[in-house]
Amino acid sequence: MGFNTALSGIKASADYLSVTGNNIANADTTGFKKSRIEFDDLYNTSVLGAGSGNSIGSGVSVSKVSQEFAPGNLSYTDNNLDLAVDGSGFFVLDAGVSQTYTRAGNFKLDESGFLVTNTGSHVQGFNAVDNVVGGNLEDLKIPTDRIAPEATTSMELKVNLNSDNKDVPAYIKADFDPTNPDSYNYTQTQGAVDANGRTHVVTYYYSKSELPNTYQVHVTVDGNLTDDTGVPFMGETYATYNTSEGGVDYNGDGILEQPNQLLYLGAAKPGAADIAAMTQAPITINGTLGGVAITSTLAPTEVRDNSSVARDEFDPLNVDSYNYGNTRTVYDSVGGAHTLGYYFIKQGENNDYELRVTLDGKETYTDPLTGNETRFLKENTSVGFDAAGNLRGTYRGLPPYDVPQPINLEITGIDPSNRGKVTPLDLFGSTQFALENTDTFDQDGFAAGELQGVSFDEDGLLVATYSNQQTATLGQIALANFDSTDGLIPNGHTGWLASKGSGPADIGRPNSGTLGRIQGGALEESNVDLTAELVALIEAQRNYQANSKTLETENTVTQTIINLR
Repeated sequence: MGFNTALSGIKASADYLSVTGNNIANADTTGFKKSRIEFDDLYNTSVLGAGSGNSIGSGVSVSKVSQEFAPGNLSYTDNNLDLAVDGSGFFVLDAGVSQTYTRAGNFKLDESGFLVTNTGSHVQGFNAVDNVVGGNLEDLKIPTDRIAPEATTSMELKVNLNSDNKDVPAYIKADFDPTNPDSYNYTQTQGAVDANGRTHVVTYYYSKSELPNTYQVHVTVDGNLTDDTGVPFMGETYATYNTSEGGVDYNGDGILEQPNQLLYLGAAKPGAADIAAMTQAPITINGTLGGVAITSTLAPTEVRDNSSVARDEFDPLNVDSYNYGNTRTVYDSVGGAHTLGYYFIKQGENNDYELRVTLDGKETYTDPLTGNETRFLKENTSVGFDAAGNLRGTYRGLPPYDVPQPINLEITGIDPSNRGKVTPLDLFGSTQFALENTDTFDQDGFAAGELQGVSFDEDGLLVATYSNQQTATLGQIALANFDSTDGLIPNGHTGWLASKGSGPADIGRPNSGTLGRIQGGALEESNVDLTAELVALIEAQRNYQANSKTLETENTVTQTIINLR
């Protein structure tokens, strides 16, 4: 029996050497899990199966070669298709006959765009349709088609307009003083003859009021604000002018009012009804100076216009014609890029701004149905803020010319192939704080794009990036887990098969339940510890030599007995 004992030890040591050598050979194999040999001792048994209390062992046997599924280190690569599982779980592969499972994520694309292993097995996952990941497990495919363009259908603009923005000319808060040029914008003189036939100099001073294009008019006679009795020569008077662009028929007579034309002249601040009626009362001065009565009248047609101080006609190329402007890119239905401009013009002191919109530098387009020039954004559109600087609303109409009516901002004609298309513009969240003029803009259109690359996120979602800066979700890789990984059967190529001992695969999505997360651009290294394996190699060699010595000794003893005479 000594020979059998020694031979079992030699065989076990040889198996130990084989397992250790296999571990060492696969020290650089991606996703490899090292094996561990497990031994059992052997004892003789009687016919009835019961061992004697004085039984001598009969050697050793290999009871099992098990694999240790401890995770290996992650090695980062430059390949986005290299994947590693950070945590528990196995990639699911379709080898054509049955599903196999692996921790090696060095995947490739085949000629049909499927994700495969080096041996051609298809990686399993959940493909997406229109960015929606499905629920059926199938071969994971990466479509290489270009992405079709999308026209801009909605826009979001969040702007902050500096609360220090000024109307042009700016409202004059200072009390009027004819000796202080900062208390008025411009002047006009007129001669007046008193009752004695003496000529006096009447000077009119125009001071910008709180309303757009509206001035409070003051007067002096020979430099005097009041007559002999201390009464002003003229009562409170306001003059309102058209903008520098004109082009609007306020009174409905079918004739467009001219740029900087006088629209209102009267004793009260004007309203929309006054502008519509074109109310213009002559300016009359009365009083006594040096005991002599003076009376003079300035007809509306003689009133000087405000063109010398008024804001320039709106021009996107002239930064002095607006307070803040910016341009962004929008897209038509075939993916053509267009430059959308938006410009804010402070109007008066009630936190109102006129909003102007251009496309490719123009404010209008030719309506294909009528042939008329039509604005992308209807005229007299305004944006208002409350006293706290928050957006009050968007309106059609500018005071004092109109009564503002709340509207939803809509831009037409930005798609040349469909001029009738209406595109909403949302200003929600816009403010008027004491900060620099800034904005953030977002729109949902884009040009056609070619596939530039793919990557996986930690949830295993396969995300494609395109040359038009768009991204799309193409699918999600699947992971599997088992009740007992010790029951998995090695199948070669760093893969395993499920067995009765492992239980069926529990397939799910990464980063959910007990399944680990995905690390893209990385591979899991072998969990072989070379230092420990080299020590095991020495142990196996020592055991082999020791068992050989047992065999040698047994042979010597036997030979001695045979030589007895």
